[in-house]
Amino acid sequence: MTACLLEQIKHHPGDAPALQYCQGAGEPLVSISYQQLIQTALLKRQQASKLYQQAVTLPYQHIEDFISSLLAYDGFCSALYLLPAQGADLPVDDSIETTSTDDATPSAAQHALASNWYLATSGTTGKPKWIQHSLQKLTKTVNTKATSRDLCWGLVYQPYRFAGLQVVLQSLLSGACLVDVSDGEVEQRLNVMSQAKVNALSATPSLWRQFLFSSKLAALPLQQLTLGGEIADQPLLNTLQQLFPGTQLRHIYASTEAGVAFAVTDGKAGFPRRYLEQGYYDLQLKVDQQQHLWLKGPAKYAPELANRVDSDGFLDTEDLVRLSAERVLFLGRASGVINVGGNKVHPEQVEQVILEVPGIVAARVYGKHSSILGQLVMAQIVASPATDEKELVVRVTQHCQQQLQRHQLPLKFNF
Repeated sequence: MTACLLEQIKHHPGDAPALQYCQGAGEPLVSISYQQLIQTALLKRQQASKLYQQAVTLPYQHIEDFISSLLAYDGFCSALYLLPAQGADLPVDDSIETTSTDDATPSAAQHALASNWYLATSGTTGKPKWIQHSLQKLTKTVNTKATSRDLCWGLVYQPYRFAGLQVVLQSLLSGACLVDVSDGEVEQRLNVMSQAKVNALSATPSLWRQFLFSSKLAALPLQQLTLGGEIADQPLLNTLQQLFPGTQLRHIYASTEAGVAFAVTDGKAGFPRRYLEQGYYDLQLKVDQQQHLWLKGPAKYAPELANRVDSDGFLDTEDLVRLSAERVLFLGRASGVINVGGNKVHPEQVEQVILEVPGIVAARVYGKHSSILGQLVMAQIVASPATDEKELVVRVTQHCQQQLQRHQLPLKFNF
């Protein structure tokens, strides 16, 4: 059994900064050491002895309280349910099954448990669901090399979501410092990261594009760049490589349901096709006739996903892919397909074509109801400053006509 989170960080230097956050715009950074986090966690355990072997909900209020609670209750409570502040309309009361603690005493609490961690899906493809994880599964890809301790991670994700929790755990277990910038305007976030000298950052491609609007991003001493949560398109990967030459750049395929599946570090969109034949470490991959990507890890998937697991133990990710000679390229979610007169259009595929046009920094493609064709393809665009919109429309229209089929072409570009 993997040692609990608290035990795994006790060997870090106590005076090393574990967490930094800003209490308000223009305010100085508050710094919390590993020793302070550990002391707070131990005090929480002591004050909550009745929670031993119980399931506990952890509604997010503040980053310092959230992390100290994770340290306190992992290995102490039977289950941890990570929640946003308002609970996100999840059926917590019906989901939690507690274990009897009639025999629990303070001395019994010294025996570590294998806590189950429950994270909620985003709800973008239906009602949010609880997905069960173990700490061992959540920390499978954490890098604890000595050099990782020198990193200072910027936390731009919500820490109770899968992507945010990955950054939190990576920082904690490697002995690095975590800087909370999970909320606020882009300029405010960049100011805090600059002040804290953040040199490692994980963000969605959409957020990376927002950061690229500001000249302050290039001033960060970034050593490690990670993309996840969305399709990492080639123009964005090229831009980041040019802005931070020699920096480790990787994009990760992961989800709340599947956990962290694999990482790609060759600077190319998609992933090598050889993964389908050779696998990726202990992960097996396959693509079915409907172009769905399926994964099979060494551990069984959560019972909540039984309807998406086949007889061979593969999980349907419900992500659509396209096979080329040497790459597997992501098209988008199966549930997000736009139906134009019976023809399927993948919004993310059209977005990637639009983003290839110089002068366009962000694009969103979506379906609009049509009484004749069912749906029509529409596009929203964010252009670079001082760009001639009329000239840009001509260029993006011509590019789309060259790269897309007729039913994939956006009817209108809205800036």
